[in-house]
Amino acid sequence: MNINARTDVSYLFSNLSSSRSSSSLGNLNYLSDYAGIKNGSYGKLLKAYYDKVGSDSSSTSTSNSSKLSISLAADSAKTLAAIESSADKLKDSADVLINKGKDSLFKEKDVTVKNDDGTTTTTKQYDTEAIYKAVSTFVTNYNSLINSVSKSDSSSVSKAASNMTNISSLYSKTLEKVGITVGSDNKLTLDKEALKSADISALKSVFNNSPSFAYSISTQASYIDYAASREALKANTYNYAGSYSSNYSVGNLLDSLL
Repeated sequence: MNINARTDVSYLFSNLSSSRSSSSLGNLNYLSDYAGIKNGSYGKLLKAYYDKVGSDSSSTSTSNSSKLSISLAADSAKTLAAIESSADKLKDSADVLINKGKDSLFKEKDVTVKNDDGTTTTTKQYDTEAIYKAVSTFVTNYNSLINSVSKSDSSSVSKAASNMTNISSLYSKTLEKVGITVGSDNKLTLDKEALKSADISALKSVFNNSPSFAYSISTQASYIDYAASREALKANTYNYAGSYSSNYSVGNLLDSLL
């Protein structure tokens, strides 16, 4: 058997012995190394070692995986998602009031009333109940967004929200004329009877004109939504396996750099 032909394998293990300075002992160690490889003892030893290391590593990774993460976002993905959802709902409810099309809430409709003598009378009237319901939804969604952004630590989200509440403050006197008050907590309060009895021209100026309060709030809701979505781009998780589990697409970019 030509041992010299296999000495490249033996060298992998040559540094494990402190007695390599002796050439005669070195040759014996080569034989020992080779015998260990041939009969599988090295393989069994390595397998046992790495099975243990792998088991320890797996348990450690599992227990710490939640800690091995980074996020450049000032807020959690959950907080930002709630802000985006609230902003979308506010914008949608504002757009219902802004609508000037054939389905506009501020178009007079034919209302037919049956008289005591059995005859009917048809007149043009505004559907104040429908207007009230739309404004009530708008106020509810506005206050919901205020609640959502109050949980944010993002400067861009806070700035956009501040712009929205500043607009409400500027309109406060006009809003009072249609039964809406702006509280110290920046939330809106709606008086149903005051709104339903308000002059229709005042209601239009607040909700249906362009520009109007509703139009301005719809625009600011879009800004808040945009700010939250931009902040959310930073909310990626770096997992224990060494790659980003992307909540948002920017994680793919960071993966390519690592």
